[in-house]
Amino acid sequence: MKVPFNDLSRIHDPLKNNILNKFSKVIDRNDFILNNDVKVFEKNFSKYTNQKYSVSCANGTDAIELILRGLEIGNNDEVIVPVNTYIATSFAVDNVGAKPVFVDNDQYYLINVEKIKEKINKNTKAIIGVNLYGQMCDVKKLKKLCNDNNLYFIEDAAQAHGATQSNLNIGDNSIAASYSFYPGKNLGAWGDGGIVTTNSYNLYKKLFKIRNFGSEIKYYHEMKGVNTKLQPIQAILLNEKLKYIDQWNSERRDIAETYLDAFDGIKKLKLPKKYYSNTHVWHLFVIEVANRNKFITHCKNNNIETGIHYPYPIIKQKAYKNHFQNKEVFEESFSQYYKLVTLPVFPKMQKKEVTYVVNTVKNYFK
Repeated sequence: MKVPFNDLSRIHDPLKNNILNKFSKVIDRNDFILNNDVKVFEKNFSKYTNQKYSVSCANGTDAIELILRGLEIGNNDEVIVPVNTYIATSFAVDNVGAKPVFVDNDQYYLINVEKIKEKINKNTKAIIGVNLYGQMCDVKKLKKLCNDNNLYFIEDAAQAHGATQSNLNIGDNSIAASYSFYPGKNLGAWGDGGIVTTNSYNLYKKLFKIRNFGSEIKYYHEMKGVNTKLQPIQAILLNEKLKYIDQWNSERRDIAETYLDAFDGIKKLKLPKKYYSNTHVWHLFVIEVANRNKFITHCKNNNIETGIHYPYPIIKQKAYKNHFQNKEVFEESFSQYYKLVTLPVFPKMQKKEVTYVVNTVKNYFK
């Protein structure tokens, strides 16, 4: 048996003809830029996330960057980000001219709130909490910390579409949240896309203009802006897929629970922990194994695809070799990264595939 890391065709094939038929009407209308399909998706995504406003854009990195620009964060400012995340989070900070300041993660692979305070100074303007692998960071503590220090709290929810914490939705405690629609995300496009959600009308109006050259009315530019737009075909697809995301997230949870139950008690395998009040959407199922390469080879020899999220903490990437924190030791992240392995978890994964993964992993530790 061969088990892929993900198989998007299983969710796309049943939708394909309907999506293409709808897009053919866009072609007939020659209506390609920020059309009504985009507006409908923005409205529906706001409703799904229980936020008042949404502004779509070209990708998840642009979504973070839009928020930062809308909050007028730039040169000489500092933004606190977790060292354990995809590098797009910190690149968005770099792209607006600000400086990312890295903080270690906790036992849940999320930003360690207790280690943030020592990084705050007069130049700090915001904290980006990344809802990594499918669950929310401690938004209540982060919100309080930001309030106490007059900072903006921003959520990077690229991997957490549909996640909740107690009675809180993503965005309830932050000034804004960014999402990615990269194909492999829980809600993914046929290409790329992103969106910002917010309950702030003033921020919404600024982002609405910034994403389109600082303009609300064509050829009239009220502020400096960028060119980052969600394409109609992506909006059509995402609007259709939005109907199924709760079902697909539920399937992810079922697979994750099977793994957690099956691997419980294996001493040489560290399982992911769910933050106590989170509804996890399991974008990724990340485990820790001492000899990662040997384990991955075992899986590969048994035709199981795996991933690594992520091979190196951001601060160890060459892109940050001259960063002022380059020599700093991030104990938790540095003790984890070389052991991280991601197992397959995706909608429409068959029970026999899940069972095969379980048995293959168990056989490795016999």
